[in-house]
Amino acid sequence: MTTVGVVIPVYRCENYVRGCIESVLAQTRPVDQIVLVDDCGGDRSIDIAVETLREHGREHRVITQPRNGGLGRARNTGLAVLTTDLVWFLDSDDTAAPEFVDTLVSAMNAADAQMSVTRTYRVDEHDRVLQIDEARPLADAITGAEYARELLRGRAKAYACTKLFERASLGTRPWAEDQAYEDIATSIRVALSVDRVAMIETPLYRYLYREGSLSTAFSATTFDLFTADADVRALVAGRGRGSEWDRDYLGYHYREVLTSIAHVAMRADHADEADPELYRTAINEVRQGISLSDIPVLWAGGHRREIVFAVLMKASPVLYSTILRFR
Repeated sequence: MTTVGVVIPVYRCENYVRGCIESVLAQTRPVDQIVLVDDCGGDRSIDIAVETLREHGREHRVITQPRNGGLGRARNTGLAVLTTDLVWFLDSDDTAAPEFVDTLVSAMNAADAQMSVTRTYRVDEHDRVLQIDEARPLADAITGAEYARELLRGRAKAYACTKLFERASLGTRPWAEDQAYEDIATSIRVALSVDRVAMIETPLYRYLYREGSLSTAFSATTFDLFTADADVRALVAGRGRGSEWDRDYLGYHYREVLTSIAHVAMRADHADEADPELYRTAINEVRQGISLSDIPVLWAGGHRREIVFAVLMKASPVLYSTILRFR
């Protein structure tokens, strides 16, 4: 029988980790191994996680990092001790529906796939649904290359936690370490290495959106988007895959990197929370990343919003910031 293991990096999630663990324990198809990775958050998060598992008499393993090493390093550490056929990476402030594992395993088996993916409910701190993050899937199963393009196009999200991976497809240390935004390049690389990806239309994962989280706060870590971008470019752009891939990459570059950095920086500036020097650096680097010669390629790829962003940011960041303030 196919076995499933879950890796849960635990870091500063006291108010949420019990719900996370209980959602694992409530799975209609129980997971076979549970690994908690204590990423040294300095609070009671890991204690609460362990208490919850012990209350239910559930076997588990705890690995304590020597220091806080970030999400990618924690995932890799946990992966190294799993011996299951399939792997699930779960963030400690999120939850999954009880049928998550059963549905994703069944979909993988039915499609003879090496990876399965569900859609995501984005929820606030009161568990109210804000949106569904992904577009409806193209089919019940698609090729790995097709899924990689869905990621580039933004129709699918690279969240590690919404996926089950065949252990053999991951390698030894798949997640980028010592940087943020470690999901996108790894998800594309794994997708390109597998034959088929099973797609589940029903959202079975609840992703907690918190103000001040890594994805919403402006800091030096925001610049890790450029590092992730370089990794993605090395995987797909100019690799002889065809002009459509290059257009998809360019759309990703403008949408997920340049626009994201500009928006996070500008919103922090609007709230008087941006370090002035860091803000100037971000805006200058975004503008340097824009080339008006990209506009015909963006047009051919149907990236209309990215064209508007490029033109306005190149002409007047102040005007673009003003427009963003009142959107």
